[in-house]
Amino acid sequence: MKGIAAQRFSGDTPDVREVAEGLLVRQGSEAYIARNWRLTPTVQELINAAAEAGLGCMIRDDHPRRNARLPNIRGVVYIAFSPSSQTQWSLAIDSFQLSRGDFGVAVFNGKYQSQFYAKGIPFTFEARNKGAGHLVVARRDVIPTVRALRDFDHSVLALNRVPHSGEGFTTEYVLQRQIMMHWSRTPWAEDCDIVQDEFPIDGGLTSRRIDILARDRCNGDWLVIELKRAEASAAAVHQVVGYLGALARRDDFVHGRLHGVLVAERFSKAAIAAAEAENVALYEAQWPFTFRQM
Repeated sequence: MKGIAAQRFSGDTPDVREVAEGLLVRQGSEAYIARNWRLTPTVQELINAAAEAGLGCMIRDDHPRRNARLPNIRGVVYIAFSPSSQTQWSLAIDSFQLSRGDFGVAVFNGKYQSQFYAKGIPFTFEARNKGAGHLVVARRDVIPTVRALRDFDHSVLALNRVPHSGEGFTTEYVLQRQIMMHWSRTPWAEDCDIVQDEFPIDGGLTSRRIDILARDRCNGDWLVIELKRAEASAAAVHQVVGYLGALARRDDFVHGRLHGVLVAERFSKAAIAAAEAENVALYEAQWPFTFRQM
């Protein structure tokens, strides 16, 4: 792998090949290892179907994270596909069984939800967010679903998409996009940079995800930002505390202190009391882009 790590790769079409550690995914000047995967006929069929559906990007600007790419050969456990390097991910699969030479269920971006309903595509919501969130498709339906994406509107994955025509944070996604797009105007931008949105805490399909994870560029402290549309309850505060506790147990978060922030349009009295007790910062979000610390 040392020779591979030293190379610079050119071209926009992904080059996927099998190496001892798994699949080596190369695109442009970037590369990473999909750990323990193999280039079986079913995996090749998946890659071809994704490319034909307009999802020929397997390395986004922030996905996988830079520290998971070559020369780090540990890599990641998944392969994922996007319309371009500047959009959100379209689908990801993080389970591969060597004994069968086949992958498991796929998770599709929740922004496709209305199009899934329109096409009659069978799915379930992720267990961590029943009734909303990302879309889980059973293995038997993965390839047909990927092929159906040829007729989808992938603009829903654009980071700078205008998600609605009215005023107000109609969904948590709207609030998240506003913050991501205009981070330099937020109360946290003076000290922190965004690390990743939808940051997985536990791994696997049912992983809890942090809405926005940021880090202090000077002292290395971590900032966990949880977003709630409308009124946040005490349960939302405890959710932030749970995220902080989970990160504190991970080896990759031993450097730097962990801080929690809850952003919502309003807070219940119980949420305010819980935040004070748990040392979680509260910020009231006002449309279109004003934040007031409580």
